[in-house]
Amino acid sequence: MSLGLFVEGKSDKDAIPKLIRKFLDPSPKIIPRTIHRGEMFESEKVRAYLEPLLKQHPDVVKVIVCVDSECTDPEEIWEKASKVERELNEMGLPVRYAVVVHALEGWLAADSKALEQVLGIGAKLHIERNLEEICKPAELLEDVFVRYGKNFQKTVHDPWIAEHVDPKEIAKRCSSFQRFCQLVRDP
Repeated sequence: MSLGLFVEGKSDKDAIPKLIRKFLDPSPKIIPRTIHRGEMFESEKVRAYLEPLLKQHPDVVKVIVCVDSECTDPEEIWEKASKVERELNEMGLPVRYAVVVHALEGWLAADSKALEQVLGIGAKLHIERNLEEICKPAELLEDVFVRYGKNFQKTVHDPWIAEHVDPKEIAKRCSSFQRFCQLVRDP
């Protein structure tokens, strides 16, 4: 059994499989692919990525498409995504959409201990704000890193933070992560 994963960029492609492996036991083989954000909302374009993936990996049981809400109301994103999901499912393609509110860095910022480890600080760090209300969470992480004399780089630090996070900590603070976990677990 394998799980396909379509994401928007390199940092997502490197970090989200690490998150899945942390909460899904046993962890399936995860086959990540990057798709341009605009293509995620057109069923024919997604299908063009799906068909070769399913042909090359016939053991894929479902494909999760992670789309960031990026300062847009998550319900608006879900409306567009659910339409494409229905169309693809009607074609017999096992696709489920997950809306990441607002971007992966919001999930990663939820685990203070992981951030402390990555930053190499002894001080306690806690971000009080509701992480799903921060429409550009990468900027939040940039500010945190600068505060501790570091330079945040998504492609380097997102996967590194993902290695250290506790999914339970993320789920406590991010309802979109709770939904993502359920989506991945459901048959």
